[in-house]
Amino acid sequence: MKPVISASKRTDIPAFYLPWFIARLRAGFVEARNPIYRSGPPRRISLAPDDIAAVVFWSRNYGVFRRFHKQVDDLIGAEHLFFQFTINPPNALLEPDVPATTQALDQIEFLAATYGAERISWRYDPIVYWTINGMPGSNYDLSFFATMCQHMHEIGVHRCFTSFADHYAKFRQRVHRYLPGMVLIDPPDGEKQRMGMELATIAQAHGIVLYSCAEAVLEGVSGITKGACIDGAFMSRVLGRPVTQAKASDQRMPGREACGCTAAIDIGDYTAQECGYACLYCYANPNHRRFVAMSK
Repeated sequence: MKPVISASKRTDIPAFYLPWFIARLRAGFVEARNPIYRSGPPRRISLAPDDIAAVVFWSRNYGVFRRFHKQVDDLIGAEHLFFQFTINPPNALLEPDVPATTQALDQIEFLAATYGAERISWRYDPIVYWTINGMPGSNYDLSFFATMCQHMHEIGVHRCFTSFADHYAKFRQRVHRYLPGMVLIDPPDGEKQRMGMELATIAQAHGIVLYSCAEAVLEGVSGITKGACIDGAFMSRVLGRPVTQAKASDQRMPGREACGCTAAIDIGDYTAQECGYACLYCYANPNHRRFVAMSK
């Protein structure tokens, strides 16, 4: 079957590398390296419209995409595109430099009006808990979530994905090195399930389906569906043609066993395309300029 292209879980292509992506569309192919075994030869992947099933974009900022979307549409076809859009409560500690919520809402309204709301998934993800010098903190915000659900309902976006932050080694090391007063907290399973039920109740009241993202502890919680961020069955229904149902390789990775995604080819690069955002919890970008500056 034709592959699904993920653009990208390794970096923010729409926000920082869209000119590169457009250039690759014009060339008709892209070369992608295995992020772990980088010494091997890159894989050449066709980006010709007839050779791919769909493109799934992942971003926190579709402002650049909005300006250049017609070039993307002309080169690959608007019918191929799906969008994952992360919009979390504003928090300068966790997510410095991301667009203001008002900007993000304006962008998601544009995407819904241009491509159809069914092609957009809102991500309230990840939920993080911590203490700083003994004072608790979190981006778990029911008021924000309810307000966002109302906005999403109004524009017709009815899919929301959520999870709790994984304390990857890069995350822990970053906190230890740059924020020595911060202690990461992993809530017990019962507390996570209680929060999941609270979110699900609010989502259901606004006609939003809440999905878990690789979060086994939320599976079986009333109102939460095991999610597939890249969902071949869902895309098949939207596109009106078969899309692969093969399982994603993520499910073979430690800590990602609960991933429900179908197979896709990610074309981003952790190293060559460093994300311009400095999200504290990011598993992909340990050496952002902001952290380097903090260490001086």
